[in-house]
Amino acid sequence: MPLFTLIPKSEARKKVLEIRHNLSPAEISLRTERIIGRLQNTDEFNYAKKVHIYISGRPGEVDTRKIIDLAIGRGKEVVIPKFNKESKSFRRGQFTGWNEVEQNSEGYWEPRISSGEELDDIDLFIVPAVAISRSGQRVGRGGGHYDRLLSKTFAPKLVTAFEFQVFDYIESDPHDVRIDKIVTELRIINTRESGK
Repeated sequence: MPLFTLIPKSEARKKVLEIRHNLSPAEISLRTERIIGRLQNTDEFNYAKKVHIYISGRPGEVDTRKIIDLAIGRGKEVVIPKFNKESKSFRRGQFTGWNEVEQNSEGYWEPRISSGEELDDIDLFIVPAVAISRSGQRVGRGGGHYDRLLSKTFAPKLVTAFEFQVFDYIESDPHDVRIDKIVTELRIINTRESGK
């Protein structure tokens, strides 16, 4: 009898999306506020001067707009990924205000103008996940775009997620980039201490 069972990415993705689609705006807001309360207790967020973060926009996602507003209120510089359709990769976009973002054809909210690909000065990456394991194996939308981006940096990588998005074990692929920390409405998980 196996000690644990690896859940296929497709199964984890399906389970989470079913739950996310049924969350009310009030529940998303309440859970997001609790996540923000915990995020503010992390050294990664507190010490970061420059934060790379996505703008949420899919049904049932953690509302990262509130996190962006918090970061700006704390004097942090915010960098938003801008998707390049031709290369299927993200470029760097400087956040200059909510009036300067738009939704692209892929469904990503992003700045109108990109400003290159440099990542060396980013102190913290807050990245999306449909599902994630306690050991930091992230399941995204399936394109590998964030794994390619994150493979270019040694900066801390953090996921904000609702508790139902966290699984004990999820299958992974060789190109998957492991996340360092998960912040949910109930806990902070240091994935390096959570085993493999």
